[in-house]
Amino acid sequence: MSEPKVNPGKPDDQQGVPKNVSRRYHVALVGNPNCGKTTLFNRLTGSRQHVGNWSGVTIEKKTGECTVPETGEKIFITDLPGIYSLIPYSAEEKIAGDFIFDEKPDLVIDIVDATNLERNLFLTLQMIRRNVPVIIALNMMDEVEKNGDRIDIQKLSQMLGVPIVPISAVTGGGFFSRFRKRSASGTDADASSGTSSGGLSGDGGIGRLLSTVARSAGSSAGSEGRYAYRLSSDDNETSEMLYTEISAIMDDCYHAGINKGLERSYKIDRILTHKYLGIPIFIGLMLLIFQASFGSFSTFLSDAIDSLLGTLASFVKTWFESAGTPEWMRSLVIDGIFGGVGSVLSFLPQIAILFLFLTLMEDSGYMARVAFIMDRLFRKIGLSGKSFISMIIGFGCSVPAVMASRTIADENDRKATILVTPFMSCSARLPIYAFFVAYFFTESGGLVMSSLYILGILVAVFSALLLKKTIFRGGESLYILELPPYRMPVPGYVLLHVWDKVKAFVIRAGTILFTLSVIIWFLQSFDLSLTLVEDSADSIFGTIGHIAEPLFAPIGCGDWRAAVAFLTGMVAKESVVSALEILFTPAEIAAFFTPLTAYSFMVFSLLYMPCIAALATIRRELRSIKWTLFAIVYQTVIAYAVAFLIYQGGKLLGFSWMTAGSETTVTDNNRKPQ
Repeated sequence: MSEPKVNPGKPDDQQGVPKNVSRRYHVALVGNPNCGKTTLFNRLTGSRQHVGNWSGVTIEKKTGECTVPETGEKIFITDLPGIYSLIPYSAEEKIAGDFIFDEKPDLVIDIVDATNLERNLFLTLQMIRRNVPVIIALNMMDEVEKNGDRIDIQKLSQMLGVPIVPISAVTGGGFFSRFRKRSASGTDADASSGTSSGGLSGDGGIGRLLSTVARSAGSSAGSEGRYAYRLSSDDNETSEMLYTEISAIMDDCYHAGINKGLERSYKIDRILTHKYLGIPIFIGLMLLIFQASFGSFSTFLSDAIDSLLGTLASFVKTWFESAGTPEWMRSLVIDGIFGGVGSVLSFLPQIAILFLFLTLMEDSGYMARVAFIMDRLFRKIGLSGKSFISMIIGFGCSVPAVMASRTIADENDRKATILVTPFMSCSARLPIYAFFVAYFFTESGGLVMSSLYILGILVAVFSALLLKKTIFRGGESLYILELPPYRMPVPGYVLLHVWDKVKAFVIRAGTILFTLSVIIWFLQSFDLSLTLVEDSADSIFGTIGHIAEPLFAPIGCGDWRAAVAFLTGMVAKESVVSALEILFTPAEIAAFFTPLTAYSFMVFSLLYMPCIAALATIRRELRSIKWTLFAIVYQTVIAYAVAFLIYQGGKLLGFSWMTAGSETTVTDNNRKPQ
């Protein structure tokens, strides 16, 4: 299969299509949540959309393009949100239904989970009965074979009256795929032949799917009678009618074996989703993950990067001095760029290892169990597990987490979720934690990191309870969550996902943080008259910081430099570390901060208003400047209150005299001499 290319243009946009290609088809991907739809979209288009195992991962339609290898025909693909029905009860169903019946694509690819055929066929029959041009991509056929089940694909295709292509979207094309080893015995017979996954070719059936799509799209494009009518909530067609037909289909086409994987999942879930043990197990697992992420191995890698950057900074400094470069330029490059950007990059190993563990938890199916466990707690405060899904996504970034709230039907629940989701610790805050762990908590980094994540969850839960009892009163929300069977994560996809996260972090450091580091250096080097200052306390930042300094004294951060660092975090959270590295020397950090003040600093960084990008998303989702301003004030006040209680409570308990002691590690590889 030729290398696919993503093209986010419109379906009728012919830009980039070779002149000898006369046909370009527009198809839509439709399917239940957790059926492998977005994975297939990534395989076809070469995109890197996030893949999860709960509903709401795809919260808006995504577009891409691929080419049929045999004919060179272009296929423009739209990935729609996962839905269970065409009846528009939820936001996802409305988005998908509007697109199908308004845009009328040439073809709809219905991705059906072969391991859960009965439930998936409900949506399939709805589309077939409305004359939607459909072909079925019968996904996860490798698991069907592994479970000993058998599907008569030819008979199923005849009964439904649509082409069916057996595929394996996940394992079909990766380096680690076991199907590559079997490609010699795979057959490229017609899609409707065969009874199980034995016909999967070396690419997991993807090539065969593309060929079938091109043929079906070509025959259906422009034909009359397509898309007869759309479903509404008062449609006369009942679920019982459809499931009666589905039951007859299953009796004729599906022959169940001994599903050992499902039995194994049930046994594991008895422990991991236990009413009383579920949450403690989750907390213990997170503690182990953070301890491993910030253990000796990651610290060694971090120190190696820091040493390398320090050596490079020393070389550049020596070269500048020999070349007679002006002092301000030396300070900009060494203190501003190396000190600001380099300080964040040095924590890359810890962040990469943490991403690896979180990806393994997600791909194995465990994170769906966490949402199930937390649903019990959230129902008691008037929210549903969908709210916690937004919060889980918030561990990565607040922007998609806030957008994921679109899947929440109740408007009050949605607003409450948007307001509390930023309390979850996004990945941009990780460099802040890593910075202080390296200085003050080298022996207890895992415990400190776990406490911050748990604190964010607790604050979000109690804030949601407060909001639901006051300004967002409403009924109890209902959440239907499918627990996928436990699966062994595919190494290739895990590494690819981690690489995408690491690459995004590095790109962000090389662009946004680079710019912010230069700005921070300028504001701490010049005063209001744009005169170069010798003491940064007299700089523009110094003037601003001295005004804000008294506000942060009650939380243990009564230094203008700490106050200014918080202000830079309003643009990007990683810039807090850049500001600290530029404004403080290592000796000054060890002298000013103690473990108590450092922890208070991290708590405030965890909870106060998110970055500008997240605020813009909140403004767009809430569609109100008033509510956006309320979010800023509310989150910052909560952050201040919690940090105040921790710092003042720590002082009352006698922690005010805590010093870094033996845990303090001060390195000075790329700092200017003071």
